[in-house]
Amino acid sequence: MKKIFLTMATLLTMGAALYVTTSCNGGQKAVAKHVIIIGLDGWGSYSMDSAQAPNIRQYMAEGCYTLFKRTIRPSVSGPNWAAQMNGTPLESTGYTQNSPEPTFKPLYLTEHNEQPTFFHLMRQQYPDAETGVVCEWGDFLNYADTLCLSYFKRIDEPSENHESIVEESTKYIKEKKPALLFIHIDALDHAGHSFGRGTPEYYQALEHADGQIAQIVEAIKEAGIYDDSVIILTSDHGHDGTGHGGDSLYEIETPFVIWGKGIKKGEEITETMIQYDVAATVAKILNLQTPQSWRGVPMSVFK
Repeated sequence: MKKIFLTMATLLTMGAALYVTTSCNGGQKAVAKHVIIIGLDGWGSYSMDSAQAPNIRQYMAEGCYTLFKRTIRPSVSGPNWAAQMNGTPLESTGYTQNSPEPTFKPLYLTEHNEQPTFFHLMRQQYPDAETGVVCEWGDFLNYADTLCLSYFKRIDEPSENHESIVEESTKYIKEKKPALLFIHIDALDHAGHSFGRGTPEYYQALEHADGQIAQIVEAIKEAGIYDDSVIILTSDHGHDGTGHGGDSLYEIETPFVIWGKGIKKGEEITETMIQYDVAATVAKILNLQTPQSWRGVPMSVFK
């Protein structure tokens, strides 16, 4: 009788363990093995009214998109890039400005004393996964939790025609075939600050970025991972005049484009989307269990 009881207890324990395991991933598989995110700093949705950006428009047609993704307040880079990686509004993170440290104590921190980004989740749940960041704004690394990255590279002194960001990104993609990569391109924001929203110089910078994106996509194909990848284009804010940080629609409406394996084609996203929903969507693609502190919701872009 005692032996039977022990056997039943063992089965119950195994069942409980099985429940924990399946509840962690929902019994689902990753949508794709690779996610490449390309962030255009200062890319406001207004620009797509008349921009000569044939590649971006092609990717919009090949996948799903919205021009109404909202920033969190204030419409500055730090809090908004952070939210897109950590799935959390600033009320929880404490990142209220462009600063390496939160303004106030965050509600939740990892063992690295950082907000749990999707890079942290990858390192926890897929320890051997290759993850990286290549950026033109050094402060971007303040929000990415570099201790969780396989590779990170800051490109110094970007300009409208700076090509190092493409060279470094494409080299890394071909050599390492990362599971998760965030590429941050800053030249468009420089044009916005120097010349202003809607100026010829701003549109020239966007058109140049359009060509850079195409080169990165071509590198993904050359690396042999395109058919098992999801690619995302996103932004942190737009401009009003030569500045941002306010609440005008020019500043707070930003594009989001997603295409690749398992993604619907030719659909406009009609759901409400806020910056931290980017992180949740990435987590959904890679089948990452997200922490309770996250508030993002994955978009309904999957087949």
